[in-house]
Amino acid sequence: MADRRTPIAAAALAVLALAGCSPEPPDEPGLFVLGVDGMDPVILQRLMDEGKMPNASRLAVEGGFQSLGTANPPQSPVAWSTFVTGRDPGGHGVFDFVHRDPKTYLPISSATPPVEPGEAIELFGWYLPVSGESPVNTRGGTPFWDALHDAGVDVEVYRIPGNYPPTPSDAKVLSGMGTVDMRGGYGVYTWFTDRPVQGAQHLKGDIQLVSVQDDDLDGTPDTVRGSLKGPPDLFHLPPGQIPGDADYLTAPVTFRIDPDRDEVLVEAGGGRALLKEGEWSEWMPLGFDALPAGMMNLEGIVRFYARQVRPHFEVYASPVNVSPAAPAQDVTTPSGFATELYALLGHFYTQGMPEETNALKDRLFDDDDYRRQVALVQEDSGAMIDLALGRFQRGDMTFFYLSDIDLQCHMLWRLGDPKDPSAPPHPAFEPEAAHTHGQDIEGYYRHVDQVLGRVLDRVPEDTLVIVMSDHGFQSQPRTAHLNSWLRDQGYLVLKDGKRTGQIATGDVDWSKTRAYGLGFNGVYLNLAGREAQGIVDPGAADALLGEISSRLQGWADTEKAAPVVRRVFRARDIYSADRVAEAPDLVVGYDAGYGCSDESTLGEVVEATLEDNTSRWSGNHLMDPEVVPGVLLSNKKIPGTGHDLPDVTATLLSHFGVPAPAGMEGRDIFTP
Repeated sequence: MADRRTPIAAAALAVLALAGCSPEPPDEPGLFVLGVDGMDPVILQRLMDEGKMPNASRLAVEGGFQSLGTANPPQSPVAWSTFVTGRDPGGHGVFDFVHRDPKTYLPISSATPPVEPGEAIELFGWYLPVSGESPVNTRGGTPFWDALHDAGVDVEVYRIPGNYPPTPSDAKVLSGMGTVDMRGGYGVYTWFTDRPVQGAQHLKGDIQLVSVQDDDLDGTPDTVRGSLKGPPDLFHLPPGQIPGDADYLTAPVTFRIDPDRDEVLVEAGGGRALLKEGEWSEWMPLGFDALPAGMMNLEGIVRFYARQVRPHFEVYASPVNVSPAAPAQDVTTPSGFATELYALLGHFYTQGMPEETNALKDRLFDDDDYRRQVALVQEDSGAMIDLALGRFQRGDMTFFYLSDIDLQCHMLWRLGDPKDPSAPPHPAFEPEAAHTHGQDIEGYYRHVDQVLGRVLDRVPEDTLVIVMSDHGFQSQPRTAHLNSWLRDQGYLVLKDGKRTGQIATGDVDWSKTRAYGLGFNGVYLNLAGREAQGIVDPGAADALLGEISSRLQGWADTEKAAPVVRRVFRARDIYSADRVAEAPDLVVGYDAGYGCSDESTLGEVVEATLEDNTSRWSGNHLMDPEVVPGVLLSNKKIPGTGHDLPDVTATLLSHFGVPAPAGMEGRDIFTP
C-alpha cells in the first residue's frame, strides 16, 4: 500500500531524527514490554522446540521462560487491569466483561458504571443538555504508567486494554481493548447486500438490504445507495433514552458498479475508492453533523471491503472508528497524543478489538476474508511498533500490546488444535477451511516472533525486554448454560412455570429465585438488602454459597464423562481491598474444554444445560486460572518460579527504583 504519511508527518519524522541526535540519553537501561494477549506456554514451548520461534528461544536461553499466573477469572479486562494496577480485582474493581446492576438485575459493562441521566432544555425538537455526567472508567488503583511518569521516567503505552474511557494521566497512553466505535458499541459492522440474510435480526452488524438502481437512466442498473451509522443523535433524544435504530447520525455512501469489470467505486465522506472483488479500501473519513450549520461535526473513519460485486452485491463496511485526526472522544492521554500519532502514522484502528470476529461468527465472512482483514490489523500494528521503537531511548519504558494471538485462537481453534494437534476434531470443525487455514494460529505465533525480533534488533543493547501474556488458551468443544443449571437445581425460578426466559424481559420470579448468573464466570445471590428484590437472608448466605459451590463442583457432563467445573471460588476468599462487595458472590472456574454460553452470560435461560459448541468462537480461556496460565519471557535471568501478573507490574517499578503505590501487590521477578 502507498505511504499514507502526510507532509506534516514527514516533517515530524525529520524533527524526531534530529532530536535523536541531540540531548544525551539517560545513562541507565530502558525497559520494553511486549504484551501478547492470549499467548499460551504449551503452544509456545512446542513451537520453540520445533525451531519455529527463534527470537523467543533466544530470550529463553539468554534470560528465562516460564508460565505466568493469570487473574481469577482469567478474562482479558480482569487480567490486564490486574497487570496495569498490580492489584487483584478486589482492588481495581473489574471482575468480568459483564457486571450487573443490583437495582435492575440487568447486565452492564464492566468498563463504565451506569451514568445518571442529566437534565436538558427542549427547544424546537432539540434537547440541549444543562447537566449530566460523562462516563468514567470503573477501574481503580494506580496505573503503573502514572507511578513511572511521576518519578520522571519517559513512558509510552500503546493499545493497553481496559483503559477506556482513558483515566486522567500525563503519561502518553493509547487505549486498546474496550475502546468503543463511533456508535458507542464494541464493533458494529455494516453489510450492504442485495439479497436477504437469514436471521439478520440476530447478527452483530447492521444488515442493509439494498437494490441496484439505474440512476443515470442509461438502461443499466449500476448504482447502490446506503448509509453508515455514526454516533447517537443525542441532541434529539430525551436524557436517559436508549437510542433506537433510527436514533443515530448517518452519513451517505454510494457504490457505482463497473458495467464490464467486477469492480465498484465507493463514494463516502467526500472520498472515493475503486475496489476489485476481494480488495480493501484505505481509511475514508466521514463527518456526522450533530448540530446544524456545521456547529458540531464529529469525524469518524471507515474501511470498505468488496466481497462480491456480481452476481450478488456484498460490500462490508468496518465499524466506524473514532478518527485519531480529530477524536470525537478521548482515546489517549494526553488527548493530543492521538493527533500526534496521526501526524506520524496517518489513520489507524482506534476500535478496541479491531479484528472482524463478528462478521466471521455471523458467517458473512469466510476464513479467507477474515485473514485478509487481520493482515490489515497486523500492518497497522507493525507501523505503530516501528514508531514506538523509533521513539525509544535508553532510560525509557514502553509497553506495546499485540492482539495477534487471542482473537485468532478464539476464532480458528475449530480448524486445528495448536495445543494438542492429535486432539479429536472440534464440533465446529470445517474440513475445507481446515485444509487452507488449519495452521493459521501457528502462523500468528510466528508473526509475534518476527515482531519480537524487530524489538530485539532495535532497542539499545542493554535494554531489559519482557514478553508477557495475560492468560493462555484451551479448546472449548462444550458450552455450559449456567442459568439453565441453576434453574434445574431450583435456585433460579421463572414465572408461570416456564423453563426458558430472560432476566432482561422480566421472566424471572425474584420472589422465589435465590441465585442467578451474569457475566462469564459469576454467580450472584439474590441477597436481601442488596438486590432490588432480594430474598436470601444475609445470615443464610454462607450456607447457601457452600451448597451451590458443592453442587457446581459435582456438575458432570454425562455425555462426555467429564467434570464441567474444576473449582468454585468465593469472592471474599480470593479478593482483597475495598471493592470486594462489588464482586460476584461465586466465581466459577470451568474445567478445560468448557465455558459459559453467551446466552447465560447476559441472563438468558435456555432449555439445555450443556451443548456442543458449534460456534466459530471455538477456543477459550474463561476457565479455572490453573488451566490457562500466561507466558513470561525475559532477556534477563529469572531466578525463581511461580510468578503472576502483579509480579510483572512490581518489576516495572523496581527496574526504575520507583516505590510501589499503596495497595499494589507483587514482587520483583528478578529478586531471588
